Amino acid sequence: MPTLYTSPYRIIPLLTVLLLGLTACTPTTDTVSDNDVDNTSEVKVDERMATDISPSGSFTTNSLDNIKIGATFDPQILTQNTETLDNCFGAQSPSHPATDYMIIDNTVVEISTWSKDISSAYGVTTGDSLDQLYAKHDGQSPEVEDSPYGNPNENIIIYYWYKDNGQNLGTKYQVDNDVVTSISIGLESALRL
Repeated sequence: MPTLYTSPYRIIPLLTVLLLGLTACTPTTDTVSDNDVDNTSEVKVDERMATDISPSGSFTTNSLDNIKIGATFDPQILTQNTETLDNCFGAQSPSHPATDYMIIDNTVVEISTWSKDISSAYGVTTGDSLDQLYAKHDGQSPEVEDSPYGNPNENIIIYYWYKDNGQNLGTKYQVDNDVVTSISIGLESALRL
């Protein structure tokens, strides 16, 4: 049986290279000690404020958290979850598993949810009644149509349209038996699909 002989002169450089390799893989973050933080300041993480990286729980008129309508699909933020058909596919975010993103030509064109934890920019959530929806959009004119996938007057779609940077955008509500069952924001062309 051969004798394994290892010289300390060979081990030290090997351990040094291994240690340097491991530290190179460690992500860098800003560190703050308890002495550096007062009760009113926020802790920075990777050049973002801590509040910027947690899910917001509500849409704006053109985004959900850091994902905007018109943004380029980023596979580091969203995961494709359907097959591509005519340059169109669905995606999801780990931050909001009950939210779907429609991607056309590598661009986010619609964001939809059925979660009660995410409200529209107007405060409407799934589970709200039709009266609550109209009250929260007080003074705005809706476009109402029957859903192609349901019964007339029972399953309806309600749109509220607006312009953003020259684009026609909107908020779309699926309402079934006078209860909001899903909320979407997006380009008019995508919301009407």
